[in-house]
Amino acid sequence: MAENTDEEHLDAPTHIQSENLSEEITPAEDIKIITQNQETENMEVPKHAHHVTHKKKWPEYLLEFFMLFLAVFLGFLAENYRETLVNKEKAHHYIQNLVADLKADTADVNFNLHYNQLWNDHLDSALQVPIDRLKDINTQDTFYYHFLPYYSWLQSFVINDNTITQLKAGGFNFIRNETVVDSINMLYNFYHSASFNNTYNYTCYWDIARKAQELMDMPVPATTIAEDVPKHVLQNREVFVKYDIPAIRQFYSMIRNARGSFATTIDSEKQYKEKAKRLLIYLQKEYDLK
Repeated sequence: MAENTDEEHLDAPTHIQSENLSEEITPAEDIKIITQNQETENMEVPKHAHHVTHKKKWPEYLLEFFMLFLAVFLGFLAENYRETLVNKEKAHHYIQNLVADLKADTADVNFNLHYNQLWNDHLDSALQVPIDRLKDINTQDTFYYHFLPYYSWLQSFVINDNTITQLKAGGFNFIRNETVVDSINMLYNFYHSASFNNTYNYTCYWDIARKAQELMDMPVPATTIAEDVPKHVLQNREVFVKYDIPAIRQFYSMIRNARGSFATTIDSEKQYKEKAKRLLIYLQKEYDLK
């Protein structure tokens, strides 16, 4: 029994050592994985080091510069194209407004021409009345009838200048067509040179109106041009309060001067009308407007 016990005792350590030894030994698969991990690390480390210390060649720099230049250049082209479209739209807007002004101007100048011609004809008829017959009541009525429209209302043509004012303040910078710019300037320069006639017409009017008040019993002027002037004509009533022949002759001379100024004004307005119509047609065709 003792011997068996001893043998069992002796065998026990051997068994324990075998178990511990089996736990400490690394399996072949684990060794393989570790080996692979070490190989991977060994491969990655040199690659990382190569990436950090890599130097670009001059073709790479040239390519990057070209790409950067191309991006900037395309951005510039896009911005320039956008600005061109905006400027073109602004120019079109200015021309549209100018066409509207020219249409209004042609209507206004027609109205003005009608009344200026009417007043001019009345003054011409008044001058046909002989001075030495003005003491006759009926003759006075005739002179008074033809002189009163001019005394009651003086009509002047003034352009619609909102758009041309904006163009001269910088709007012309958006219109690239030099022919269009020159045509517009020519029309409005003509108007300003001809507008001197309107100023002179008013000078004549005030001189004649004051002279008429010295020689005749004048009514309150008409409120509007549409007012019926003949209703103010006094029938069979003496209107001259002074028969000063030298003063009346001077009065007639002043009327002739005013009539001459009217004739010049009418001619200038007709020219402006024709020039405005030609410019209107040209702009409508050039910018495809109606």
